[in-house]
Amino acid sequence: MRDPLPPPGKQDLCRAALSFASDTLKPGGHFVCKFYQGAEDKAFEQLLKKMFAKVHREKPYASRPVSPFYFIALRFS
Repeated sequence: MRDPLPPPGKQDLCRAALSFASDTLKPGGHFVCKFYQGAEDKAFEQLLKKMFAKVHREKPYASRPVSPFYFIALRFS
C-alpha cells in the first residue's frame, strides 16, 4: 500500500502554518511541517534556507521508502 496523493493545497497549508509560526514563535523556537515531495518542494526548501539559519529535511526511518512525504524542521533565530 502506498501513501495517497496529497489533498489539493497541501503545500499551501504548510506555507500558511509557516507564516503563522514565523509571526508567533519566539527566537529559538522550532517549527516542523510534513511536506509532500513533488514539483514545489525544492523551491520551498530554497525559500526556507533564505529565511532561516537552520533547515533540516528528514524522512523518518519508519516511513516507507516509496512514500512521497518528508518533514522539514526549522529553528527560528
